[in-house]
Amino acid sequence: MLKRSSDTACRSIGKGYVLGVDAGGTKTLALVADAEGLVLGMGRAGGGNFQSSGVRGAGESINNAISLALSQARVDRSQVSMACYGIAGADRKKDFRTIKGLLMEITPTRRFILVNDTVIALRAGTPDGVGIGLIAGTGNNAIGMNRKGRIAKVGGLGRPLGDFGSASDIGEYALFSAMRGHDGRGRPTILYKKICRLLGLKRLEDAIEFLFYDNIAQGGSSQPSSLGWSDFGGLAFLVFEAAGEGDRVAQEILKKAGREIARAASAVMKKLFRPDEDVPIVMGGSVFQKGNHPALVRSLRASLPKSFRRIRMITLDFEPVLGAVFFCLDRLHGKAGEERMMRAKESFHSLEKP
Repeated sequence: MLKRSSDTACRSIGKGYVLGVDAGGTKTLALVADAEGLVLGMGRAGGGNFQSSGVRGAGESINNAISLALSQARVDRSQVSMACYGIAGADRKKDFRTIKGLLMEITPTRRFILVNDTVIALRAGTPDGVGIGLIAGTGNNAIGMNRKGRIAKVGGLGRPLGDFGSASDIGEYALFSAMRGHDGRGRPTILYKKICRLLGLKRLEDAIEFLFYDNIAQGGSSQPSSLGWSDFGGLAFLVFEAAGEGDRVAQEILKKAGREIARAASAVMKKLFRPDEDVPIVMGGSVFQKGNHPALVRSLRASLPKSFRRIRMITLDFEPVLGAVFFCLDRLHGKAGEERMMRAKESFHSLEKP
């Protein structure tokens, strides 16, 4: 069981500008908004998870995203009165200490909230942050909060420690299934040709070269692929594509991912909620938000405990980073309120347009 992260600010801090940051394994997104929720600046940078990018690399990505957002908003760092950081890799107490140390070097204000990135996704999809947040992107995670403010988390540490359902898991399982289907150990699948075409290979067995020591040491492969040597997540979209074309193997991979994500969600649900309570489940990350076949979500929903009859499934249709902005507005005003949240969504949408 986790305790809610606290910040050093009191609720009556002055108005000014707020900073929301979502740092994932692949990208970091930062937003600067005014005290009424109007988003004025946005910054993008590389992955901000120190577990995969290193402390220094994560710090540079987060700082770059913040600087770009402040520059676009024409706001000075000294004008930021509140910040919220949703960081992938903030899983254990040790992780929080590491990330807090990293942030103290770069944050424009010492008044900040630090939470796991799944928590800001949950806040983005609910009016108060109560419910269960599920992230399936570069990695996957499940975190929930009940009306008493109690927080529970399951997973987020990768497949070796029990997770399954991220883009990387789906992509790696696609490679596994394609090879088995080709050599007779499994059902044939159109994933074989799709993966070969994407990787620029005549035979899928040559994908093993991506894992050769010399290629790893060089940071890539001699093969004409647009993917990194271990970028299994880059194959996930092929699974959705093949599933849409009726491929049974691809559909089963998505169903498996749904069942596994449901295991984590169910564990959180039982720790925090009673069967008669409303339980919003907010789904964010590239797998949920960009996946274009319903097999995964249908499998997830069907695998949740039948005793919980008031479950509401919500797929985010905007970036989870808005949840970090909402947290800041909560602290500024006691409650962000529907009007400020809508203003943030609309202004961010306008900012995203080319």
